[in-house]
Amino acid sequence: MICKYKNIFIILITIVINSCGIYSFKGSLPPNVKTIYVSPVINSTSEYALSNILNEEINERLMKKNILKISEFYDSDSKLDITINAVEDIPSSYLSNINSYEVVEQWKINVQINIIWINNSTNDTILEKKFTEWAMYDSSGLDISADGIDNDADGLVDLEDSDEYGSSREAALRIVADLITDRIIEELISTW
Repeated sequence: MICKYKNIFIILITIVINSCGIYSFKGSLPPNVKTIYVSPVINSTSEYALSNILNEEINERLMKKNILKISEFYDSDSKLDITINAVEDIPSSYLSNINSYEVVEQWKINVQINIIWINNSTNDTILEKKFTEWAMYDSSGLDISADGIDNDADGLVDLEDSDEYGSSREAALRIVADLITDRIIEELISTW
């Protein structure tokens, strides 16, 4: 009886090992794509500072993570186009004041992005994605390191969080840019 189970165990191990040997972790990135050109961010909004922050963040993070080599357009195998479609400040929580008027206490800033990653040699689209990222800020305009809000939904508040500093709305834009950069890098890697 033990010999029967031993044979079944050996057969199962052999099947598992052979099955894993066929699988590749390489992914579906075209073989000719080894470099990327990051086009300047196109900004369809009036938040011009956001496009500058995103340009710097994306290039810095791509170099730091060494995902693809960054090159000039004419030397690149692929091109990444990023468009900021919308920036919205949406009231998130209200507070009643002495006169029974409601005042916005916290704002949520939403940023809608579109990315297109193109294979330059074939003109095929490797990736096309639209998404929205957000951050919270209070209406005081004071430094967000003392606002009592988890501005980027990472579970850390104020001085616990290294990216919560500066005036409220500008810091929220910086946080959103960081979240967008993380998401873009994640999307690029997920296509592999």
